[in-house]
Amino acid sequence: MSFSQELIEAGQPYLIANQQHPFIQSVLHNQVDAKALAYYIQQDLQYANAETIVQTALVANSETVADQQLFADQLSRHLKSVSALFQQLSQNNHNDWSQQQKATVQPVTFLYRQHILSPLPSANLLAILTPFEAGIWLYVELGKFLSQSDQVRQDNPFYPWVDDLQHGEFAGEDGISNQFMAVIDREAAKASDQQLAVAKEAFLRSSLFEWYFWDAAFKQITWENWTASALDGQAGDLL
Repeated sequence: MSFSQELIEAGQPYLIANQQHPFIQSVLHNQVDAKALAYYIQQDLQYANAETIVQTALVANSETVADQQLFADQLSRHLKSVSALFQQLSQNNHNDWSQQQKATVQPVTFLYRQHILSPLPSANLLAILTPFEAGIWLYVELGKFLSQSDQVRQDNPFYPWVDDLQHGEFAGEDGISNQFMAVIDREAAKASDQQLAVAKEAFLRSSLFEWYFWDAAFKQITWENWTASALDGQAGDLL
């Protein structure tokens, strides 16, 4: 079994949990709450900023021109698609696009960003790529899940997200997720057992953070909620 196959196998319970999350189920049944979607758009834009930093680091830490080109091409697609996709989502949700990128980074987004940024000082391609690829893999699989249900139609405000993830540049044999997994396998062949264990844990932790990202959007969890829970004794279901 390749290392990427090991990651995918270990990630299955997390994928199923994400599929079953109330936010994803609300997408499936075209019942997404407008406030939850607005929160998701704002926070995913903030997360995307961290993804840009990670992808820049992948280019900088690549040892071959081919790898540099792979990561640079994906960074270019990322910058184009983030703007186009979230503008469309904002329009569908009747939100002012000009205000979406100005939102405060909320707790779960903050933690998830720190998670994917933390390996950067290592300058190790496997350590940097694996937690980042986990999010791509999971999104592609969620896109398949929603698309194959044949329930997410064009009148669904989340439709552009589902449609975007079915394009060949993301999904399919030659999609970026499979290409990144191939790099992970190549780098894993040179890694120690300890490095592999750390990379696997980081992959699964990203998969877990994805669940909490949906949960935060579903509940619109803010720093104010956390502060009230800690200081005012208003304990609630914050995580």
